[in-house]
Amino acid sequence: MKIKVWNTIGLGLSASVGLMALPAHAQTSVQLYGTVDGGIRYQSNAAAGGGSVVTMNSNGYYSSNKLDFGGREDLGDGWYSHFLLESGFNLGNGQFDNTTGTEFNRQAFVGIGNKRYGSLDLGRQYTIAHDIISIYDPFHFHFTPIIPLTTASDGTRNNNDVKYKNTFGSLLFEVDNSFGGVPGDIASGATRAIGMSYSLGPAKLGGVYGHRNILSGTNYVGDSYYMVGGSYRLGPVNLSGGFMSEDLQTPTTTHAVTNNGFGGLSWNISPYLVFRGAYYQTTVSNDKAGRRGLSVLSLAYLLSKRTTLYSEADYTSYRHAVVSTLNPAGASSQTAVTIGIDHLF
Repeated sequence: MKIKVWNTIGLGLSASVGLMALPAHAQTSVQLYGTVDGGIRYQSNAAAGGGSVVTMNSNGYYSSNKLDFGGREDLGDGWYSHFLLESGFNLGNGQFDNTTGTEFNRQAFVGIGNKRYGSLDLGRQYTIAHDIISIYDPFHFHFTPIIPLTTASDGTRNNNDVKYKNTFGSLLFEVDNSFGGVPGDIASGATRAIGMSYSLGPAKLGGVYGHRNILSGTNYVGDSYYMVGGSYRLGPVNLSGGFMSEDLQTPTTTHAVTNNGFGGLSWNISPYLVFRGAYYQTTVSNDKAGRRGLSVLSLAYLLSKRTTLYSEADYTSYRHAVVSTLNPAGASSQTAVTIGIDHLF
């Protein structure tokens, strides 16, 4: 469960010549919460030369394992300040889920906002592409170690990022800038993006455009990205899909364009049972495997509002059975199943 600490702050000053009070009536809440997910996965053709493998991905399958410290203070007149520190961890060994030992590797930001004027946040944050894709991904970023959209979303997170976000009626609007910190060159290492999602009854339509200057060897190169998506709800069924493209303009290597198309549905069969199914296709212009197609089906059973039992099956096929970045095992196809339990606290 979430732990809340409520605090009312008052300040008074007095002197022999009179009494002066400077009250602050803000109310603060601090929460500790997170996710613990454990799953077991079987996969065929898991390595070059063949061979199946059974593993427990200790980072979580249905959801990522994480521990969050969040706070919010009501400043009055619709204004508030807030912060979030989010750390990912491995369930199997209790260590951080990154190789650099970064404590709050998932998110670390502070900001100020208003119910009418939106929020402005500063720190390490999810990219706008990540925010908008999650609306149109049929799996809503469940099974992120399996589904390719997270890693392909114009970078998952930005450091040194300033992000503005607001909802104008039916329109969600986001814009951000991540500072590169390179002396004498404001563009190198920087990221800029803009994204929107518009709701019209049961239908939604959205998109993102972003541009990064990322380090490749000893030089910074341009990386342009865009995404469009749409969804439509029919009672308990939500249909959604989209297309995303990344153009990495590296002058010293072969020009690489990565495209991802996806589509599928989520179906609330009952208040306790959710079915999802989708297809994801990835093509990389300079990859020897050429194309990867991924079909995913899942069934989630909600034991409560916080605990979910899940199962998943997926099939991956490649245009060419050669070892490459897109196809590390060099297989023609792979089949996998996953079962697990996910708990929110």
